[in-house]
Amino acid sequence: MTVDARLQRTAWEAFEGRAGAAVAMDPRNGSILAMVSSPSFDPNLFNSGIARDEWDKLQKNPLNPLSNRAISGQYPPGSTYKMIVAAAALEEGIITPETRIHCNGSFELGNRRYRCWKKEGHGSVNLHQALVGSCDVYFYTVGKMLGVDKIAHYAKMFGLGDATGIELSHERRGLVPTRDWKLARMKEPWQLGETISISIGQGFNLTTPIQLVQAYSALANGGTLWRPRLVERIELSDRSVVKQYASEKKGKLKLSPQTMA
Repeated sequence: MTVDARLQRTAWEAFEGRAGAAVAMDPRNGSILAMVSSPSFDPNLFNSGIARDEWDKLQKNPLNPLSNRAISGQYPPGSTYKMIVAAAALEEGIITPETRIHCNGSFELGNRRYRCWKKEGHGSVNLHQALVGSCDVYFYTVGKMLGVDKIAHYAKMFGLGDATGIELSHERRGLVPTRDWKLARMKEPWQLGETISISIGQGFNLTTPIQLVQAYSALANGGTLWRPRLVERIELSDRSVVKQYASEKKGKLKLSPQTMA
C-alpha cells in the first residue's frame, strides 16, 4: 500500500477521543500517505461473523463508526474554499494580487449584514493579506463580483462536486451549488445573499476531505489533478509482483501560470 505507517499512526493518535477525518496525499503522484476516520471499528470483529451485541453497538453509536468520514463525510469547506474563489477571481480578471478591499468587520447587502470573523475588521487588505488573515469581507466582495456560476465552474475544475475515484466504496460526491441546481432541487431562484455565503465555503457547499486534499495537491504541484490511490502493487508471499498500479492523472487545472503562482 501507499500508506506510510508512521504517519498513519501519528494521525490516529492525534484523533484520540475525537470525531473527525484526516487525509494526507503525496501531491506528486496521488499516493495516500495517511487516512483516518474517527471513531472507527476493529475489522477483525467481522472475520467469523460479528456477534449481535457488537453489531448493535456499532449500529447505534451516534458517531457512526461504520462510515468512512474521509471519503463519505460531506462538510461545508469553510475558509479552505477561499483559495478556489481567489483562483477564479484572478483568472477572470476581476482582481489582481494587489487589489485592495477595506474590511471594517462586516459586509452589507440590502438590509442584511454579513460579519467577518474578526469583529474589528482587517482594514485595507490585498489578496495575499486576505488569504493569510482569512478575511471574510474580502471574499464576500469578490464572490459577489464573480457570481455563483463562475465560482461553481472553478470549484468543479478543482474536482469538487465529483467523486475522486479512489478505490474504496461509498465515496460521496459533495455538492457545488449553481443557479440551475437550486431551481431544479428547490423550485426557487438563486438569491444574491446565497452567493455571499458560498464565497467563504458556507451555505449549500459540501465537500469531502479526500476532495479537498486532491484540490490542494493540484495547487501544490503546479496544476495536476491526480486520482488518489491506496494500492501500489500486489505481491505474492515470495515478494514477486503480480500487478503494479501506476499513478493516474485525472486532468490539469486550466489556470494561467500567473494565477497558479
